[in-house]
Amino acid sequence: MDSRFYRAFEDRHRGSRALIAKRLEVYLPFMAPLKAQYPQAAVLDIGCGRGEWIELLLGEGYLPTGVDLDDGMLDACRALNLPVRNDDALNALRQLPDESLVAVSGFHIAEHVPFSVLEEMVAEASRVLRPGGLLILETPNAENVVVGTNNFFVDPTHERPIPSLLLSFLTDFKGFVRSKIIRLQEAPDLHDMDRRLGVMDVLAGTSPDYAVIAQKQAPAEVLSAFDPVFEKDYGVSLDQLASRYDQALEGRFCKIENQMASDLRDMLNRLQTEQAQRLELIESNFERERASLQHSLEQALQRAEQLQGEMNQSLSNAHHWYLRASSFEQQLQALRLSTAWRITAPLRYAGHMLSHPAQAISSLKQGLRRIAPHARLWLARRPAIERKVLASLQRSPWLMARLRNLLKAEVADVSADANDPQHGLIDHAPLTPRGRAIESALRQAMMKGKK
Repeated sequence: MDSRFYRAFEDRHRGSRALIAKRLEVYLPFMAPLKAQYPQAAVLDIGCGRGEWIELLLGEGYLPTGVDLDDGMLDACRALNLPVRNDDALNALRQLPDESLVAVSGFHIAEHVPFSVLEEMVAEASRVLRPGGLLILETPNAENVVVGTNNFFVDPTHERPIPSLLLSFLTDFKGFVRSKIIRLQEAPDLHDMDRRLGVMDVLAGTSPDYAVIAQKQAPAEVLSAFDPVFEKDYGVSLDQLASRYDQALEGRFCKIENQMASDLRDMLNRLQTEQAQRLELIESNFERERASLQHSLEQALQRAEQLQGEMNQSLSNAHHWYLRASSFEQQLQALRLSTAWRITAPLRYAGHMLSHPAQAISSLKQGLRRIAPHARLWLARRPAIERKVLASLQRSPWLMARLRNLLKAEVADVSADANDPQHGLIDHAPLTPRGRAIESALRQAMMKGKK
């Protein structure tokens, strides 16, 4: 690989020197008790790169030395007159005497070497550290889903991601008394517990880097000085973000459910209120209609009682007038059956005739027409009386003419039927309707006798 390639790659993808130096300040609280315990605080930084950590330690009064195999990276350190050299990490550690350093650091070096080499580096660091000394190993955090599945593999010199539990177990296994996993470089706003998290916050929000800080065995009074920094929590884990996301999601669902429940309760209350109002209106209308019908019924009953009274009065009056009519009818019947009524009948008739002369004349004519045939027949059967009547009539030509006209009209009426010839057996006078009926019956009987 071109010696200039990796430096150009670091400049683009790792960040500026100022940014990296700012990020490395997180380790200074861990280093402070060492400086108080060991004034000559020598530190070895393996894979020192551009030297940001060495420059920061120098400013804090430490005695750092950096080693790296990339001359392009070392050129950046030499330009700043930093104490660095080209050397292999294991070789540099092997050359140091036991308990000669207060700290061994390696930033983004563990993922570049095979695990067997990393294992030996951790063992050598434990040997060269003074009691209470620190081993600091920073590496990309594969717990961050985006880093573990994509960003880690952007660097062509990376071997493979190292889970934090594996690296922490390695330091414990190599004899360090305690180790602390600190997560680094997460977005500051992720610490705001009120911030609403999205899916990308869970996938990419976990601290993109982490470090294992392991401490070598030392007397209790030495170790106790480091307790505050070892007990503190650092960064954001995937579990925390996922749990917060679930809680926020559940909270939103609960809020939605509560809102829906509240809306449903409001709607039910509104419906119940509207239903109660409608029922009240219906009951009011029903009561009004019932009152109206009751009033109408009472009026109808009053009218019926009034009509019943009127009908009873009418029936009473009708019965009264019926009784009077019956009494009048009985009186009339008694009057008609009385001798006085029969005696005065001609007078009443004469009075009626005088009151209605035209009707009297018509009635007289009709009576004469009915009587004339009978009278003629009666006279025909009594010739002596007929001669006297004719002699008397001849003295009044006008009366004689009127009688002839009356008899002619009667004969014309009786002879109108061709099937009714003049009798001729008893007399030439025409028969009355009753006489014709008798004659017809006799004729039919005679014809049956001949057969």
